[in-house]
Amino acid sequence: MNFNVKELDPAYDFAVTGASYAGAPRSNTVMYISKKVERLLANLSSAADCLVFAEDSITVPEELQKKHCFVMTPNPQAAYAEFLIRETASDEAEEQLKSYTLTEGGYYVGENVRIGENARIEPGVLLGHGVVIGRDAVILAGAVIKHAVIGDHFYCNENAVVGENGFVMADDRNGDKVRIPTIGKVRIGDYVEIGAMDGICRGSAGDTVLEDHVKLSALCQIAHDARIGKNTEITGGCAVGGFAVIGEGCFLGLRAAVKNRVTIGRNCTVGMGAVVIRDVADGLTVCGNPARPLIKE
Repeated sequence: MNFNVKELDPAYDFAVTGASYAGAPRSNTVMYISKKVERLLANLSSAADCLVFAEDSITVPEELQKKHCFVMTPNPQAAYAEFLIRETASDEAEEQLKSYTLTEGGYYVGENVRIGENARIEPGVLLGHGVVIGRDAVILAGAVIKHAVIGDHFYCNENAVVGENGFVMADDRNGDKVRIPTIGKVRIGDYVEIGAMDGICRGSAGDTVLEDHVKLSALCQIAHDARIGKNTEITGGCAVGGFAVIGEGCFLGLRAAVKNRVTIGRNCTVGMGAVVIRDVADGLTVCGNPARPLIKE
């Protein structure tokens, strides 16, 4: 994507080349802000040259209007979705023209893929266009990896999907559900393990990040733009919502769920089956539905 905002407002002349989230805005990106998160406007002072679809009931400070191009609309999410659908159409069409090669090892490799030394890749794996994988990787049968940059000593179990589209929906102007394109990547550090049949979504307004030594068991779902801290262990059947942040050294018990946009601090334990709907401070153990700090007797 490379869109010059002067097409929308001739008072501005800069390009947007990606998307970001108002909670952590990046320069030269597009985003939307609804009235319920109007407080996030303050974050835009740290970025420049953004295209912002904002709800028309929001009052935008003059200093921010000088730095960014605001499009005021009653439905900013729908306007944002329409913009991304239109502006990414050519990128998707170009991707469809790229080809895959079936290797002698029985797995498929897209164009511009980089694989490090000593990788072991089993039959039935698919590596999408532009994927980067470090050295000493083990990728077992049936795994699909797209839109990803992965470090060294990666271990991926059978039928996992890394880089799937995020589940990011909006209501269009007619009230019908439409998919907002997810255009980010998955970035994975060193010594990370992915369990069988896990799903790791690519970023929607940035990247989904798994830091070094993160370990996931089977049947886990990590949503778009989540960030999992170093040395965190996530056991079977867990779900982590979009934009959630889990700090270093955490443990999530079987089938725990973390709500979107929730932050869990460092060295926390989330009990089996817990449903985390609020931020969790460093060092706490939480359990239950909704999850609450464990009180020691």
